[in-house]
Amino acid sequence: MSPINNRFSQKRFTLIELLVVMAIIAILAGILMPALSSARERSRAVKCQGNIGQLAMVFNFYGEDSGGYLPCLDNLGGAGAKNSKGEVIDAKSWLNDTVRRYLGKIDASKQPVEVLRCPDETAKEEITTNYGLNYLIATRGVGQGIKRETHLRPAGTAMIVENFGHLCYYPAVINESKQHCTGSSYGKNRAAYFRHNERAVTAFLDGHTEMRKRETVPCLEAFPTESAEALENTVFNKGKIDPEKSSAGNF
Repeated sequence: MSPINNRFSQKRFTLIELLVVMAIIAILAGILMPALSSARERSRAVKCQGNIGQLAMVFNFYGEDSGGYLPCLDNLGGAGAKNSKGEVIDAKSWLNDTVRRYLGKIDASKQPVEVLRCPDETAKEEITTNYGLNYLIATRGVGQGIKRETHLRPAGTAMIVENFGHLCYYPAVINESKQHCTGSSYGKNRAAYFRHNERAVTAFLDGHTEMRKRETVPCLEAFPTESAEALENTVFNKGKIDPEKSSAGNF
């Protein structure tokens, strides 16, 4: 072996050189990790938006097969009524029946159905869905269903809104804990949840979906000083604005 080759074969990294390399790797990791984390969050948000889009399609299929009415407890006769199989209808059965009928899934209250849950949901409690039906556009009470075609601005009327884990969405409620509630506080789960970078996934009556910023959703979570009447009286939440009542604005 020549003296030159021998010198190169004996060349070793010094401690300083190793520390420099490690520092460069640490800097690159610090730069890349937030980007990777952000990419994963965007991926989950896209999945969530896809889920709610599928559910919106299912609800519209149901409406076409049910005389224009959306699936909800009141439109099926209310609690205690029976379905076509003679089974007593409860708070969840309308969604379970719809899921079985149009998605071919098993009872959603017995086993989680992926399309009904946001990928970011971490609550350990049983949560059937994170996507709440806006019942204000579906019913006025038991036996008082509202047909979809009566809403003249379907592209601006919310049908399903991401929430804290409830079958229904309601604008005039706030969830101070910012997590899924149980027991007597369960109704707070109806509040809109701006889970994805201060945005809530929303499906509209015409079937399209959006990632809505907090300030573009007329709800108590976004406008805590507004009255229930004003929040309800919007195209977003009610399908129309009653000029005789107060309104939260041009939503």
